[in-house]
Amino acid sequence: MDKLVEIEEDLQYITVASRKDLKEHALIRIVLSTLADIEEINNITKGDLEIKKSNSRQAFALNLRKGGKSRKAPIDETTYEILSEISKNYTRRQRIFDYTYEEIDKMIAKYSPSSKRYGLNELRKGVIKILEDNLLNVPVEEIFNMNFWELFDFLSEFHPMFSGMWDLKDDDVAQDYFRMLSKRHGISDYSEISEISGESIERIEKLMKKKWFQSYLEF
Repeated sequence: MDKLVEIEEDLQYITVASRKDLKEHALIRIVLSTLADIEEINNITKGDLEIKKSNSRQAFALNLRKGGKSRKAPIDETTYEILSEISKNYTRRQRIFDYTYEEIDKMIAKYSPSSKRYGLNELRKGVIKILEDNLLNVPVEEIFNMNFWELFDFLSEFHPMFSGMWDLKDDDVAQDYFRMLSKRHGISDYSEISEISGESIERIEKLMKKKWFQSYLEF
């Protein structure tokens, strides 16, 4: 299997599996969307969420701060909605997260596939590899030199989180995810797939049978 495809599947696995806990899911989505490190994560407040508008365009943003410096990072709409939900009872200046490095590593590891355990550094490195593949050998650090809208356009085109490929809202995406669990991880029992994904057995059965029928017709 292509190494980059394997990384993308691992990160999708972690994204989907972490939906069991909305706050932990939000943290993982932040890391995947923004490459935030532990200091930036623990400094996030409700007031750091922002909707940016320019002419007829709209984008969701998160202000990240560490060491007296700040950056405005684009985030996808789902991440924005989840962060808004978990912080709805917080004051604007109240920090949303308060974790040690070890706690975050343990959190990410428990949602990782059995074939590879990820931590905070591994999660960030995985995203970097995906982004670098679309930067034409330009160092990934260059994205931090882009202005907000340049970065938003780049991520919207090349980052799986921004295109919805790491969520299961779309039936075709969900089909491919269930198939990946079966082919790569040997997980074909509907109840086990439901436990990992949080999706109903009814939806899994419907989409898996649809995928099988499509394969039969193609054959």
